[in-house]
Amino acid sequence: MKKVFIFIFLLFILVPLFSEITLNHEQPINLVNGKRIILDLEIREGFSDVEKVMIFFRQTGETAYSEKEMEAGSESNPNYSSIMNEFAGYSSNAEYYFEVQSISGNIITHPFIQPEMNPLRITVYIPQDENDGFVLLSPDAAYSDVTNNFLIAISIFTISDEIDHNSINVFFDGEDVTSESRIFTNALTYQVSNVKPGVHSYYVKAKLLDGSTIESEHWITNVTEKGFELPLNLSGRALLSMRYMNTSHDTQDDSDKSANFLLNFKGSQEWFRFKSKLYLSSLETSSAQAVNKYSLAFYVPHFNLTIGDHAPKMNSFLLSCKNVQGVHTKLDFKSFRLMYTYGNVKRSVDGKVIQDTLIHSGTFKQKNSSVRLELGNPQGFVIGFGYSKNKDDVGSLDEQYYRNLDDSLLVVSPKDNLVFGTDIRLSLMNQRLVVGTEAALSLFNDNIIDGAISSDDSLDYDLPFDPQDFENIFVINESMIPFKPGMASIALKSYLRLFFYRNLLNISFTNIGSSFNSISTNYLQKDAMIISFNDNLMLMNNRLALNFGFNLASDNVDDTKDNTSTSTAIFTQAMYKPNDEMYFNLNFNTSGSEDGFVPDSTDFENTAIDIRSTSVSFGTGYLVKQISNAPTRFSLNFSNSLNKDNANDSFEYKRNNITLSAKTAFEHLPIKTLYSYTFTLNDNSTLVDSLNVLEKSNYNSIFLRGEFDLMEGQLKPYLDFRYNFFAGDINSQAAQMFNIGTGYEITPNSFISVDAGLKMYQNSDEPDSDYSRLNFKMKISQKF
Repeated sequence: MKKVFIFIFLLFILVPLFSEITLNHEQPINLVNGKRIILDLEIREGFSDVEKVMIFFRQTGETAYSEKEMEAGSESNPNYSSIMNEFAGYSSNAEYYFEVQSISGNIITHPFIQPEMNPLRITVYIPQDENDGFVLLSPDAAYSDVTNNFLIAISIFTISDEIDHNSINVFFDGEDVTSESRIFTNALTYQVSNVKPGVHSYYVKAKLLDGSTIESEHWITNVTEKGFELPLNLSGRALLSMRYMNTSHDTQDDSDKSANFLLNFKGSQEWFRFKSKLYLSSLETSSAQAVNKYSLAFYVPHFNLTIGDHAPKMNSFLLSCKNVQGVHTKLDFKSFRLMYTYGNVKRSVDGKVIQDTLIHSGTFKQKNSSVRLELGNPQGFVIGFGYSKNKDDVGSLDEQYYRNLDDSLLVVSPKDNLVFGTDIRLSLMNQRLVVGTEAALSLFNDNIIDGAISSDDSLDYDLPFDPQDFENIFVINESMIPFKPGMASIALKSYLRLFFYRNLLNISFTNIGSSFNSISTNYLQKDAMIISFNDNLMLMNNRLALNFGFNLASDNVDDTKDNTSTSTAIFTQAMYKPNDEMYFNLNFNTSGSEDGFVPDSTDFENTAIDIRSTSVSFGTGYLVKQISNAPTRFSLNFSNSLNKDNANDSFEYKRNNITLSAKTAFEHLPIKTLYSYTFTLNDNSTLVDSLNVLEKSNYNSIFLRGEFDLMEGQLKPYLDFRYNFFAGDINSQAAQMFNIGTGYEITPNSFISVDAGLKMYQNSDEPDSDYSRLNFKMKISQKF
C-alpha cells in the first residue's frame, strides 16, 4: 500500500515538473499594513492550456483558506493577476498559494509540494517613514464623489503607539477642522458637509512622542457640480471589458472571445444607505457553477439586509468565506448582534450521459441555513453561538446524472451537514491584545438518497426518538460519519494576537477531529492538530523588519491510525532599509512531512514517507540618483529551492532563479522604462536513474518596457517586448511577445484602455507546433 502511495505522490510531483504549463511567481517584498497589493502569476509556457487560476489565501493563524479566481492576461502578456484588497486588514503574515486548472483537467499548484502546509508568505511591514502611517480609507477612489457630503476616514493604526493623539490636527481646504473631527486610537474621521463643487484637499499633521512632527500625504477629492439634484446621494462605477484571441497555425486557425460587465452602485440619504454589485460574464453557462454574481445590500440603523451573493463569516468552523446566493440579515446593537443567512451554495448542474453511460456526474443543488447570536461589546468581551446547515437537494438532479444505469451504483451522493459552534473573544488595551477560543461539533451524512431511517429499523444504537420525525433538521441513517458523534466530531481553536510597540505576535492552536466536517468552510483540514507561531519585530527606527514563524501539524488526533504523520514548516524573513534608496531582503523557508512509519527489513511492500523542501531567496535594490536626469533603481533577486524524498530517494528537484532589473523614471521626459533579465536552471538529475526522465533545463527571459505620460497624465501609452528561450535536455523553444496599448482619461470619471499583443512561438525540434497568436483587450470604465 505504501508503494502505491509513493507512486501516486511521485506522479503528483512529476505533473508540475514536466507539464506543458510552466509557472513563475515573484513574491512581493512586503505587505504594508492598510494597503492593498497586486499578486501576479506568470505562465511562462502553456498559457493557452490554462482553464482558470485560483488563489487561496489566509492570515497566519487562520485554519481555512479563502479563494477567488484571478484575472487572465493574454498570450502576449502571460500573467494572471488579482488585487488583494483582503490583505489590507491583515496584522500578521499573508499566506497564499495558486491552483492552476488546465483545459485537460489537470491541477497544478504553486508551490507544487504541499501548498496548504507550506504556502507562500508575505510579511506585514509597518512603514519606516511615520508619514506613511496615515492611510486614507475613505472616500473610495473607485467612486466619483458627486455629492457635496462625504466622509473622510484615515487609519493611524501603524503609528498609534508612537503618535501623540492630542497633537493631531486635521486640515480641510487649508482650514483646521480638528474640533469637528473624531479621533480614535487607530483612526480618525471628518464629515464633509455642503461643500461647493470643485477640487478639495485635506491632510493630517501630528507630533510623535519624541517631539518630531509628521505630515500625511495631501489628498484631493473632486466634487462635481450636479445639473439635477436627486433625492439620494448616488455614486458608482461601471466597467466593461472585452477580450479577443486568434491563433494562426500551419494546419488551422482558431479564435476565442469573452466579455464581462461590472457595476458597483451605492447611495445614501440621512440614516439610509444601500450598495449593489452586478457582474455579468459571457462565460456563464448552465453546465457549470454560476459565474455571474449580483448583490443588493440595505443599511439602516441596527439592521442590514443583503440579497444575492455574499460571503459572511460567522465562525471559523461554521460559515466562513463561502459564497451563498440568497438572503442575509444582521441585527446590530452595541451588546447584541444576530446574523442569519439562507440560500444556495451550489446550483444543480446536469451531468453528461452518452448511450446510457454516465460520462460526467452532475452536481446537486446545495442549500445553506446559518444563524449566529453574538453578545457583548466587540471592543471588549464577546461570546457567540450559532449553527450552519448544508444540505443537498436530492430532487434537484435527475437520477441518470448521479447513478450508473447499468449497475445502479452511486457515482455521487447527496450530503447533509449540521454544525453547532460557540466562541469567546476578549480584547484588551484598545484591542492590542486579543485572546479567543472557538469550538464546534458536526453531524455529517454522506448519503441521504434513501432519507431517514425509522425507529423500527435495526440499529446498533437505541434512539429515544424516531429519526423520521427530525428529517427536516438532519437526516439520520446508516451513512452518517460517525453515526454517534464523539470527540472525533469536535473542532477547537484558541488564539492570541498581540500588537505592542511595533511587535506583531500571533499564536494559535487548532485541533480538528477526524470525523469533523463543515461543508460551509473552505478547505478546512480534518484530523489535524496545528500549532502556529508568527512574530514581526521592527528594529533600528523601523528600518529593520524581522519576521519569524513556524507551523507544526500532525494527524491521528484521535489515535485511530497505526502511524502519525507530522509536518513542520519554519520560515523567517529579514528586510533592511538603511535609507530610502536601498533595501536588502532575505527569506528562508524549510518544511518537511513524514508519516512516522518504520518499515521492517523484510517488508518490501511498505515504505516510509519523508518529504523535505527548502528555499532561500535574497533581494536587493538601490536607487541611483546620480545618473543625470534619469534616476534608476537597480534590483537583484536570487532564489534557490530544493525538494527531496529523503526516505526513498525517488526524486530530488533543484531550482535556481536570478532576476536583474533596472527601472528608470526620466526627470525631464514623460517616460518610464524597465529592463529585466531572468535566468532559471532546473535540475532533476536524481529522477533519471529510476524514471528515465529529462535531467536539466534552463529558461532565459529578456523583458523591455516603456511607459509614457502625455497630456498631463490623461494619455498613458506603453509598449513592451519579451523574449523567452528554453534549452537544455528539452526541446529548444523560443517565444517573442510584443504588446502595445494605452490608457486614456477622457474625463476625470471616464477611462478607456486598449491593449494589443502578438506572440510568436518556435520549437526547433517540432516545427509543426510553431504558431502565432494575436490578443486584443479593451476596458471602458465610468464613474458616476
